Amino acid sequence: MRENELSSVANNLANINTTGYKRQSFSSKLYPLLSGKPAELNAIYHNARAQTYFGGQYIDLSQGSLKQTRNLFDFAIQGEGFFAVRQGNRIIYTREGSFTKDKENYLITHAGLRVLDENNNPIILPIVDKDRIEVGQDGSIFVDNNLVSRLKLVRLNNVKHIGQSLYEGQEAGQATGQILQGWIESSNINPMNEMVQMIQAIRNFDLSQRLTTNFDQLAQRAVSEIARI
Repeated sequence: MRENELSSVANNLANINTTGYKRQSFSSKLYPLLSGKPAELNAIYHNARAQTYFGGQYIDLSQGSLKQTRNLFDFAIQGEGFFAVRQGNRIIYTREGSFTKDKENYLITHAGLRVLDENNNPIILPIVDKDRIEVGQDGSIFVDNNLVSRLKLVRLNNVKHIGQSLYEGQEAGQATGQILQGWIESSNINPMNEMVQMIQAIRNFDLSQRLTTNFDQLAQRAVSEIARI
């Protein structure tokens, strides 16, 4: 449990400068084992008077700070929503809007994933200078004032982090966020807060290790005493 907490903090610190990254946190639960109440199946120690079960990872979807780049292929989302991209046969999501074009003129992420339009088709741009491409706040892509495509901006439920600024989740309709061309969104990590969390997580991990050791030693002593009787 404490290893998961420590891992979350370490991952946050490693992604401070990752565009569009959202802070992760780990939550677990401590509850009393009441008389007549069965133990939870996923509890660590089933016979303990107070038990802890493993919780889960939570994603902080609060807005990261916005930074103007003036790069016309940089897009920040102000408010809710995720861009949709294709990875193999599946659709995943990101808020990292630092896009570019590949040699076939598909709009892609820096990891090479094709960016999708509102119909889940890869966006292909005309062969023109990028200063002739304009993107509206609703994701509409214009070339010489002609609408050629529209970025998909989707609301997600049950968001899960799958690496870097990539996420998966259940689509829940069109998002209400606005797309800003020439901007990027920084991570929503506060370095000072994460360092405090890191120190606390290390202390908690050390304490849990010592408690586990003491528990094992007491169990061994109890077995030895019973054997003498």
